[in-house]
Amino acid sequence: MKKYLSVLILSFVVLCLSGCAKFEPATIDLSVTPMPVNDETVWFSCKGTVTNNGGCKYFNEMGFLFSFTDEPMYKADDVITVAVEENIQSTTFDYTHTSVMVDTVYFVRAYVCTNAGTGYSETQTVSTHLTPAASK
Repeated sequence: MKKYLSVLILSFVVLCLSGCAKFEPATIDLSVTPMPVNDETVWFSCKGTVTNNGGCKYFNEMGFLFSFTDEPMYKADDVITVAVEENIQSTTFDYTHTSVMVDTVYFVRAYVCTNAGTGYSETQTVSTHLTPAASK
């Protein structure tokens, strides 16, 4: 009798789990605005907006990735990871990057970590080169 009860309970659990939604990593839009001062870009403002939560209601972590090479990845060795929010439900987040080097090209990407994995925005390139007026 115990064997049949175990099989019945196991069947019920499998049936319930098969109806669960499959979670996907979130998708994010990114906007980066360089902030020039005296013809030099000395910081840039970043804003991320979650456009699809992938079925996850809460986000473990969200932030921005800054790199000198294309396609920065979360917690990679050559990437600066700035976590802006943790364990939240908000769908927008922002950060002003003030540790900017002049005459440098940055690759910027927003990320959101959920139980389904890490979702990324498209990579944007930000140049901190002097404007033509400043190089005269």
